[in-house]
Amino acid sequence: MLIEDMSRVAQELRRYGRNEVLVIHHDEADGICSASIMKKALERDRFKVKALCLEKLFPTIIDKLHSGQGKIFVYTDIGAAHVGRIAKVNDGNNLTIILDHHDTERSTDSSVHNINPELYSISGEREASASTIAYLFARTMDEANIESAHLAVIGSAEIPGPVSCLNLEPLQDAIKNNLAEVRKAGKTEDIKILAIGKSVSYRRLSTLLSVLGSVGYYSRGPELAISACLKGFNPEIDKIAEDLEEKRKVANRRLLERLRREGLNQMKYTQWFHAEDAYKGMGTKVLGSFCSYLRFQRIVNPSKYLIGFTNMSRELPGFGQLDKDFVKVSSRAPDLLGKMIETGKKPPLSKVLPEACAVYGGFGDGHSVAASGIIPAGVEEEFMQTLEKLVSK
Repeated sequence: MLIEDMSRVAQELRRYGRNEVLVIHHDEADGICSASIMKKALERDRFKVKALCLEKLFPTIIDKLHSGQGKIFVYTDIGAAHVGRIAKVNDGNNLTIILDHHDTERSTDSSVHNINPELYSISGEREASASTIAYLFARTMDEANIESAHLAVIGSAEIPGPVSCLNLEPLQDAIKNNLAEVRKAGKTEDIKILAIGKSVSYRRLSTLLSVLGSVGYYSRGPELAISACLKGFNPEIDKIAEDLEEKRKVANRRLLERLRREGLNQMKYTQWFHAEDAYKGMGTKVLGSFCSYLRFQRIVNPSKYLIGFTNMSRELPGFGQLDKDFVKVSSRAPDLLGKMIETGKKPPLSKVLPEACAVYGGFGDGHSVAASGIIPAGVEEEFMQTLEKLVSK
């Protein structure tokens, strides 16, 4: 059913005409890999392609993009949580394809095609990355796009554990076509990518692409990351990624030292901190990566939701300026809480965080144990009180 729907949408895309396509993508490895896959596939099919990298899909962006007619938009690893608004604003005016794996809902606009594993009883959290969905769609467009299989493998590195379920398809294709290989070292296995200029672990490449896209968000990082995917890494990109990675390490270390010294703000169901300007000059995705690391530290209560805030720049590279100040909210469920969420004893973050953000005119999205959102600056403490009430219900 999934592949059949992809084929139907691919045919509609071709019937729409060889117009310019705007590929809108997230700034971490999965979004970058899926955007690279679609850029190559669309250009092979004689479409002109532009890319727009976003940390978050602000409603104002949706409203501006979909206000016209006859355009083609492809969202990769972003957009799933905003299908309702996209469908409402689009209102049949533009062909829109959303290739994502985050929690979502069905589209109410026949011109907005939401291709998401969650709608086919496949877990986007454990079984299919956005880049796998993009790859399967690209392969449906043209079998020649099998040459991008390794990019889907890199994108799937964000899914915990070994590659499995739907993510196995691009891995098998990559191995058959000498784009990747599985190497064993004792009892452990690693996937080496052979098609980006050097033999490197898929997890390491995922890290490098995420560093370029997120830490380098305001300094052409996403553009360089897509170039690395399509043309291979080179000494210049290696050096930029290395410098950005060191910049993030320094910021993480300083913030962790501060939190160990001051502690987290503890509430009944939640615990939180504010990074303030610790990540100034970097994309706000770095806060989510820090929260993922922090949840394993001793200062964190394993049974409480972990929430982090960081100040945002008003600049949206490639798009324009926001009209007021916002803060990014990142949330993670420590392991003990994660098990309670899985068994239904606690509500998923993908439900309570967006609801809390919406109270303040913000928005959020994500998975059950990892979600993020945007709220106006200055309401952080009120927001935490609201989140506490939602969790308590």
